[in-house]
Amino acid sequence: MRQKEINPCFISSYIPKECGIATFTHNLFTSYQNLYASAGKIVAVGVLPEGNYPPEVNFFFDKNKVSDYTRAAGDINATDLQVVNLQHEFGLYGGPEGRHIARLLEKLKKPVVTTIHTVLQEPTLGYYTSLIEVIQRSQRVLVMSNKAIEILQEIYYVPREKIVMIPHGVPDLPFVETEYFKKELGLAGRFVLLSFGLLSPGKGFELVLEALPEVVRNHPDLLYIILGKTHPEVAKIHGERYRESLQKLVYEKQLENNVLFIDKFVTNEELYNYISASDVYVTPYLSQEQITSGTLAYAVALGKVVVSTPYHYAQEVLAEDRGHLVPFNNPKALARTLSWILSHREDMPKMRLAAYEYGRSMIWPRVAELYHDLFKEVYKEFSLKKLQKISVVYKNSQDYLRRRNLYRMFLRMTDDTGIFQHTKYGIPDLKHGYSADDVGRALGIIMKVACVDKEPGYYQLAQKYLAFILYVQKEDGRFHNFVGYDRRILDEDGGDDTFGRILMGLGSAVALSTDQSVATLAKEIFDRAIVGRETGLPLSTYPKSVAYGICGLSEYFKKFPEAQEAGELLRAGADYLVKLYKENKRPDWDWFEPSVTYSNAKLPFALMMAHGILKEKVYLETALVTLNFLTSIQYNGTYFDLVGNKNWLVCGEERAFFDQQPVEIGCLVEAYCEALRQTNDKNYRDLANKAFSWFFGKNKRGELVYNLKEDYPLDGLTETGSNANSGAESVLAFAQAITCLKEVSIRKNLGRKTELAKTIKDPYPVGN
Repeated sequence: MRQKEINPCFISSYIPKECGIATFTHNLFTSYQNLYASAGKIVAVGVLPEGNYPPEVNFFFDKNKVSDYTRAAGDINATDLQVVNLQHEFGLYGGPEGRHIARLLEKLKKPVVTTIHTVLQEPTLGYYTSLIEVIQRSQRVLVMSNKAIEILQEIYYVPREKIVMIPHGVPDLPFVETEYFKKELGLAGRFVLLSFGLLSPGKGFELVLEALPEVVRNHPDLLYIILGKTHPEVAKIHGERYRESLQKLVYEKQLENNVLFIDKFVTNEELYNYISASDVYVTPYLSQEQITSGTLAYAVALGKVVVSTPYHYAQEVLAEDRGHLVPFNNPKALARTLSWILSHREDMPKMRLAAYEYGRSMIWPRVAELYHDLFKEVYKEFSLKKLQKISVVYKNSQDYLRRRNLYRMFLRMTDDTGIFQHTKYGIPDLKHGYSADDVGRALGIIMKVACVDKEPGYYQLAQKYLAFILYVQKEDGRFHNFVGYDRRILDEDGGDDTFGRILMGLGSAVALSTDQSVATLAKEIFDRAIVGRETGLPLSTYPKSVAYGICGLSEYFKKFPEAQEAGELLRAGADYLVKLYKENKRPDWDWFEPSVTYSNAKLPFALMMAHGILKEKVYLETALVTLNFLTSIQYNGTYFDLVGNKNWLVCGEERAFFDQQPVEIGCLVEAYCEALRQTNDKNYRDLANKAFSWFFGKNKRGELVYNLKEDYPLDGLTETGSNANSGAESVLAFAQAITCLKEVSIRKNLGRKTELAKTIKDPYPVGN
C-alpha cells in the first residue's frame, strides 16, 4: 500500500549513463517509489543533455564545474525534499580524489546520508582526506558489508553509531532452473560460466582464461561468457586495449569454442536472463579491497554457484558454504575448483539454494524499506536539533524584546516626510520613496505601541505620519498613495486598499491618542474621507479594503458612538463580509473569496471588531470559523507554514509555499489576540505565540526572519532562505504582532471560556 512518507533526494550518476552506480541508484529509486507515495527526486552528476534524463531527475550538474556544485546545493535547499542520500564513489565527482562534492555538502541545509561504495583500507593522504570531508558532513554513513564498518572505525575513526549497514539490493526473482533460459539465449547443451560488469583491468578475467585450458580438456561443453562493455572512463583513455588483450589470450589458448564476449551494456531484464542461464558465476577480482560488488550480489540472489577470489565482500557473502573462494592470482587453484564443480554437478543444487535463501534478505523492496527507516530516523534527529536551536534563539529573542521598545525600529525607517517603503539590508532605499499604505498602517500601529511602551518619541513620529496623510488627501476625501523622495505625488489615486488602510490608522489615532492635536487632526481627516458616502453600502467591493475600513470605523465609533454615519458604514461593511462568506464557502473551504492571498487574517479580525461594537453574533461566528480555517491550512502542529505569494492558494488547486511574508504573521497574531479577548479561549494565545515564533526560525525553512544583530525583521521567507532586506511592511507587521502579544500578556487570568467558543458554529452550513 502506497503511503505518504519521507521525501528524499538522491545525488548520484543516473541512467541512461552506463555505470554501475547509476543502475544501483535507479533500482533503489524505483523500489522506493513503488513503496512510498513521496518517492523523492534525483540530482544527477554527469554531462548528459537535460532531455536525455528520465522525469524523476530534478537537476543535473557537470562533475568538473565547481560552480555547479554550489548551484546544485541551492537547488536542493529550495525544495521540499527532506533528506539527501549521496551515493559516493571517488571517480563519480570532480576534483582531485573527487573532492568537489565536499563543496556541495557544505552548502546543504538538509541532513545527509552517504552510501559509500568504496572504502580503502590503505588510502593515500588525498583519498583519506576526501572521504573524511564527506563523512564529517554526513549525519550517517551507509555501507554494504561488515568489513567496511571495521575499516571505517579503525582507519577513519568513524563512531560506530554513525555507521549503518544495509545490503546491496538485488532483484526479487524466483528460484529457476537454467535450461529454459539457455534455450532462449541459444546456449542449450552448454555448461555456462558467467562474468559480467564493465570491463577494466583489475577485474581479473584473464585469470579465468589462464585456468580454462585445463578445465575444458575434460569438460568441452563449458562456455565462459564475458558480458559487458568496456568501462566508459577506461575506454576514454585506453580504448579497447583490455578487451583486445583478453581476445588475444583466447586465441593463444585456443579457447575460441569456449569463450564468448558480449560487448553490450545490458538492460536489467537481459542481465537477469543471462544470470538465470548460467551454471557458475565467477568474480576473479585482483584486489582484496573490494568491499561491495553488485555483480556478486545479483548472482547470489538468483541462486548461482559462485567462484570468487577472497576480496572482502566475497568473504562475507560466500561464507557458510554459499560459494567457493580461491586464492588471488592463482589460475591453477581456480582450474582445480572449476573442475571439481563440473565433476560433481549433483552437489550444485544444495549450494544454489543456500545462496538464494541468503539473497532473500537483500531484495530491493526490503532494502528500500531499510533506507526509508534510516531517512526517517535521520530527519527526526535533524529536525529536533534544529528546533532545539531555534527554541533557544526564540526564547533569548523574546526575553530581549520584552525588555525594550520598538522606537528605534521606527526611527531607523522614518525621516521628516514619512516612513520609507523599502530598505536594502536595513538601509533606507530612497529611490522608492514613500507609500501612504505604509504611513497609514504606521500611524495606527504606533498609537497602539504607545499604549504599552511609554516612549515620548512615538508621538513625534505620529505627528510626521499624520502630516503625510494630510498631504496626500485629495479634495474628494480619498488619498494618493505613492510619493517620491522629493515629495512629488506619483499617482492619481491610491485605490481602495490605500483608502482603507489610512482609515484604519486614523481610527486608531482618534481612539487612542493622548495628544489632543493628533486626535483632532486625525478626526478631521477621517470625517472628510467618509462624508457623503452611501451609508447603506460598504466603502469598497474589495474584501480586504472593506476589512481595513471596518477596523478604522470600529475605533472611531468606539470614541464617538453618536456618529451615525460611521455606525451605518460599519454595519454595511460587516454585513458585506458575511454575505461574501456565505456566497464563497464550500465543503472544506470556509473563506470569503475563492482564494487565500495576502493580509488574510485581517478579514476575521475586522468582523470581530464589528462584533465588539455592534454585538451581532453572526459577525463573531463567521470570524471564528474563518480564522480556524486559516489556521487549518497554515499551521501544521509544529510551525506556521504560510501561503506563499507565488500563485497563492486557490480553492481546489495546489497552494504556493513561497514567498512567505511577515504581514501574514502580523495579521494572524492580531486576530488570535482579539479572538482570545472575545472568547477567553487560551488556545488562541498559544496560536498567537506560535505564529510570532515564525520570525525566529519556527517556519518551513527553519531560518530566522529577523536580524538579531542589527535588531530588525526581514522581508520574508523565500525558497532559498530569508530575504535580507527590511521594508516598512515587515517592520510594521512585527511591531503589530509584538504589541498585540504585550497587550494580552497583561491578561494573565482569563475568564471562563465563552459558550460560543466552546461550540463554534458555522452560521451558514453548506447546503443552506
